[in-house]
Amino acid sequence: METKDKKKSKWKITAGVILIIQLLLSMATVGVVLWLNIVPTLYVILLGLIFLLLLIIEYCLFYFGKKKKGKKKTGCYVRRAIGVILSLVCMVVCAGGSYMLVKAGNTLDNIAGNVKTTDTVSAYVMTDDPAQTLMDAKDYVFAITEKYDYEHTQKAIEKINETVGTQIRTQVYDNIPDMVQALYEGSADAMLMNVAYVDVVEAQDGYETFSSRTRTLYDHEEENVVTEDSQTAEKSITTDPFVVYISGSDTRNLTLTTSRSDVNILAVVNPSTKQVLLINTPRDYYVDTAASAGAKDKLTHCGMYGIDCSMATLGNLYDEHVDYYVQINFNGFKTLVDAVGGITVESEKAFRTSEGGFYINQGTNQLNGTVALSYVRERKSFADGDNSRGRHQMQAIEALIKKFSSGTTVLGNYSAIMDSMSGMFMTSMSASDISALVKMQLSDMASWNVKSYAVTGTGGSSTTYSMPTKRSYVMYPDEVQVKYAERLVNKVVEGQILTDADLEIPDNIVQ
Repeated sequence: METKDKKKSKWKITAGVILIIQLLLSMATVGVVLWLNIVPTLYVILLGLIFLLLLIIEYCLFYFGKKKKGKKKTGCYVRRAIGVILSLVCMVVCAGGSYMLVKAGNTLDNIAGNVKTTDTVSAYVMTDDPAQTLMDAKDYVFAITEKYDYEHTQKAIEKINETVGTQIRTQVYDNIPDMVQALYEGSADAMLMNVAYVDVVEAQDGYETFSSRTRTLYDHEEENVVTEDSQTAEKSITTDPFVVYISGSDTRNLTLTTSRSDVNILAVVNPSTKQVLLINTPRDYYVDTAASAGAKDKLTHCGMYGIDCSMATLGNLYDEHVDYYVQINFNGFKTLVDAVGGITVESEKAFRTSEGGFYINQGTNQLNGTVALSYVRERKSFADGDNSRGRHQMQAIEALIKKFSSGTTVLGNYSAIMDSMSGMFMTSMSASDISALVKMQLSDMASWNVKSYAVTGTGGSSTTYSMPTKRSYVMYPDEVQVKYAERLVNKVVEGQILTDADLEIPDNIVQ
């Protein structure tokens, strides 16, 4: 039987080991918080003091308190049990919290500097074609175009040649509609095209059934590493005004793929005045693009030529350099909204969404991710179609800004927010810039003045750079509104605080 002194000695050693493990885990947690660099120094100090206070309390529970004569040892055991429970809870919180924060930090590094997007070039044949594999089609003539996405087409051809063991025959066409027509008419046996163009093809008269008339014989997927724009001007993200292009990728995949951009919003941010101006540009705006060498195209088509094309095109439209981009696909938006606990929006009228059939009340609505996605995509319930969709998208962004302005939302959901962005979100902002913005917001807890402005235009029909032989719906820009948007941008950059009256074009401006 162990003596009383031996039992005490064993307990002291056990208690000491527990306290040392907790101390190490506490120090590791503080270190991870410092590594993330999103928490203000005062909060880090408070966190360290809380950990220290818990250690002192547990030390007292473990080692202090003598049993009085005639009293049972129950009180001593209770104190020790409470101390052990406190210590275990603290260790679990430290270990679990550190793991989630490290994971979130790694995700932040990925979305900010090393995100991969996917381009897929497919080999299409007609539905009734006898070929079932590439080997069956090795003697086919493949229609290609050298004008649109030839880089990825070349790589697909190289992979096909490697697969079938011979050089396939190709026929070059001037544009995508000519390729599709050649496939339909039988002058080409197969066709190679980036899947990003499928929606564009099906938007043209006579090609609406492209997906049902053809089938995919082969898919060549290629990952593209997207890194920070090396030409982005160096700015102090917490003091200098900057412009962010917010792009909504027209995909529902769990990864970002090259596609049209359905959402085209510029966020003009002045961190010193806490002013944000959101400018929505309709996706069908008929503009000079950075990829079309003088030929006009729809703004949404810029997304197929890379996010840099969209940034440059909008920058030229509003005569303002766009410093950064943020791109998110539909799944990313949905999961982000859920990660922050939903958003609140004000609807101008009651309606039922076309996708999902969700009922939206007139006035205030609390939306989860699924309903929010349906809300921002809705256009059929409104007479102004795409313009209403742009308004709803800016409402959602404003609601997210309000959520992120709350320190409790950021801290309490940081890991979930980062998880929601993994693979579905990318930005040219550096991880240090994002951390600096979060740290600034947690430091001052300031509210932001968010204003929205949308340019519109006149609907019409015209050929585009992407579809040069087919007319499609376009929106001709209202030049007065575009110029007024420029003025608003300049006001924000210069440090002025916008009011609702500033968003109305004055009567003295010539129409």
